[in-house]
Amino acid sequence: MKALKTLSVSIMVLGILLTACSSKSSLNGTKWRLTHLAGQLVLTETEVTLNLADGTLGGNDGCNSYGGSYTSEGGTIKVGNDIISTMMYCNEQIQSQTNAFYQALLDAASFKLTGGKLSLLDSSGTVLAEFESLSN
Repeated sequence: MKALKTLSVSIMVLGILLTACSSKSSLNGTKWRLTHLAGQLVLTETEVTLNLADGTLGGNDGCNSYGGSYTSEGGTIKVGNDIISTMMYCNEQIQSQTNAFYQALLDAASFKLTGGKLSLLDSSGTVLAEFESLSN
């Protein structure tokens, strides 16, 4: 019985250690600035940000603040259909970029982290959006 208890505690400790190790490479606690959307540079008069922490995402879409939920495991990401934003007026060009940004978030199925850059990809591996790190 004592051996079973020791084994259970060991498995629990191993699980905690693996979670701690994997969180270093996860998206949790990271902050990003959008650089490319559908392969195109973002509008120079906007700064689109993406902040990820504890299953929530938020930032600025270039005109409005937004927030919502996401899940991520391994290299996958799923953004919830619960994205909300403030409703400030944006010109047509910025609003078009904003709509494309939200669609990219919703279409994202996986991500790639490479040298301070984040790429969101759809289910076929097409890059939807690219970001540079704002994290320290």
